[in-house]
Amino acid sequence: MSGKTWQSLLEHVRTLVKEQRLGSAGDTIIVAVSGGSDSVALLHVLHALSDEYQWKLVCAHLNHGFRPEESAQEAQYVAKISSDLHIPFELEEVSTPDYMVETGQGPQEAARTLRYDFLHRIAEKWSAHSIALAHHMDDQAETVLMRILRGSGAEGLSGIKMRRTEKNVELIRPFLRIYKTTLIHACEECDFGYITDSSNLHRKYTRNRIRLDVLPFLEQFNEQLVPSLARLAEIVGTENDYIQQETGTLYAELVKEEEGSFSFEVTSFVEVHVALQRRLIKLILSYLSPSYEKFDFSKIEMVRGQIMQSGLTSWSLDIGDKVTCVREYQNIRFIRGVPKFYEPYCIPILRNNEVISIPFTKEQLDIRLLPWNRNDSDQMELSSEEAFFDADLLTFPLCLRSRRQGDSFKLTGEGGTKKVKNLFIDEKIPLSQRNTLPLLADFHGQVLWIPGIRRSGSALVHPGTSCVVHMRRIKTEENV
Repeated sequence: MSGKTWQSLLEHVRTLVKEQRLGSAGDTIIVAVSGGSDSVALLHVLHALSDEYQWKLVCAHLNHGFRPEESAQEAQYVAKISSDLHIPFELEEVSTPDYMVETGQGPQEAARTLRYDFLHRIAEKWSAHSIALAHHMDDQAETVLMRILRGSGAEGLSGIKMRRTEKNVELIRPFLRIYKTTLIHACEECDFGYITDSSNLHRKYTRNRIRLDVLPFLEQFNEQLVPSLARLAEIVGTENDYIQQETGTLYAELVKEEEGSFSFEVTSFVEVHVALQRRLIKLILSYLSPSYEKFDFSKIEMVRGQIMQSGLTSWSLDIGDKVTCVREYQNIRFIRGVPKFYEPYCIPILRNNEVISIPFTKEQLDIRLLPWNRNDSDQMELSSEEAFFDADLLTFPLCLRSRRQGDSFKLTGEGGTKKVKNLFIDEKIPLSQRNTLPLLADFHGQVLWIPGIRRSGSALVHPGTSCVVHMRRIKTEENV
């Protein structure tokens, strides 16, 4: 095989292997072959280079079950090519129509899903490093134009990647800068037989209408439309990779992960460029939802706008697919699923020493009954995590419990009472935390202390105090 087109094709792929790292010496490569001119040319090219790079090739063909008679002939033909080249052959038959009914997907989407599932299974079976696909420049142009018509952003306009990792396997596309006509010429020049898929002529498929009608019409205005669209994909793709890299850096700096939720501070977010704001939201959604592609520009911009423009310090926004965005004062949190429901609790505290585990937390309450004299008060320096009470002014048993409707709090110094709900608002306690915060109450239900927040004006230590109860909230590593 010494034709000019063929030799040029070999040299092109040889150069890409070096420049784009499309495979390494000794790799096992699964070659997806449908039987058309593109995939037949790909199999022959990789076979021609396999001795040079010590590649082990496996030919993989999926019968989609759309056209029973034609599909069977295609499978037989691809099997024969593989046999002639002494390449292992893998065949699988599926019913794409049945899968469409099960999933609600359209024919092309369903076929693509089944095809990639099959290729990844074969790659795993053979411990392959790469899956080679025969997408070419015309495919790239069609893809970019379809996405322009759908209103895609930079990520969509990046088109088909020449090389990307999926499920720990490299997907490589050595023909992405080659015209389809070049591949046909190479097959004809070398007498490589191939099959023309009759479904490629059906205008019921969007991609076919783009290829058969839209592209030829637009080429009246730009004869170089196909390479122009392919070049657009390559330029935007490189810039998109850079933005994704910056988004990853921003994510590491701003976002906190905790028990399946993702959060960041509003003040940090608003200082970021709008392009990165959108990408950050999209990245978070991709971690929360397997169907994150459904979160289009309008959804993402709705979330971003709510964060940037809302004067409310507390709100909840249902984004869809069981994902919710919540603002709690200066904190934005994304969560998936139904919010946790915490059962009310009340743990009795008697007049003795003990350590109590605080429900729904990794914390404990250490309780000590101690003698007291007036000189001790001069040395007393308390953190917000501990409190002293005159034991004789307390009505036991006390209760460590969750909040209740109507809870009130006796203020220290200024006198009067305040509702616990209003205290939480003043202290900017997030709604999601209010049901888990422990409250210490006396026998009559009066709130004495909210650890970490405030102590009431009840049972204060005074000059005549002889015995105190000292309570301290402590962290523990145990899951309680």
